[in-house]
Amino acid sequence: MKIRSFIALLVAALPIGLPQSAFASESAAGAQFSQFEIRVIRPKYFQKSVRLELGATLGAVMNSTYTYTFLPGLHAGLHVAEWLELFGEGALGLTSNKSDCVELGTKFAIEPKISEIQMLAGGGAAVTPIYGKYQLSSGDVIYFDWFLLGGAGVANMQKRFGGCKPLAPGEVLTPAIKYSPVQFSFGTGQRYFLNKFSALNWYLRDYFIAGKDGGMEQSVALSIGASYYF
Repeated sequence: MKIRSFIALLVAALPIGLPQSAFASESAAGAQFSQFEIRVIRPKYFQKSVRLELGATLGAVMNSTYTYTFLPGLHAGLHVAEWLELFGEGALGLTSNKSDCVELGTKFAIEPKISEIQMLAGGGAAVTPIYGKYQLSSGDVIYFDWFLLGGAGVANMQKRFGGCKPLAPGEVLTPAIKYSPVQFSFGTGQRYFLNKFSALNWYLRDYFIAGKDGGMEQSVALSIGASYYF
């Protein structure tokens, strides 16, 4: 009889004890994260739809054997929708010799044929399939986009046959051959929003440039930059 009474008392106490335990757990969790501002919804002012983007970039060709090529450039884009941007861009090519080129010229008197980018211009589209955020220990939230892009345009190129070895007295450098082929590019990148008007970004792109003697030349470029949104 005592056992039945104890069980009945325990069952009657469960509806009272369980809410109190759940409330205690919830209160503890709330106290643990009270210093952070948890934001699930992307703020409206971080959206890009129907906004104009103007930006500047600084890139470098990563796969050139004999030269360093830097690509300072400008970028202008119209975000037709949150996931789609149409853009135009241009970049200048600034080239200097690597130590491999200098050593070939001074030690072995070898002059490799070198194709140099002097200018890139064109347009394309960027598709943003993913955007996200992460929260710093300070409680600040950083919003970012990951995008894929492709484009086409023209490239001003020159193919030079000298410049690695010092010229002998009276020797004239062979003139470089200049040409302007079409170029195609594909790549990826990310934007990190500082506020509703500005963002930092990076691009990794693969340029395919029609060669002077046929075939296709490939230049892989990594760029960083900043953008302003209107």
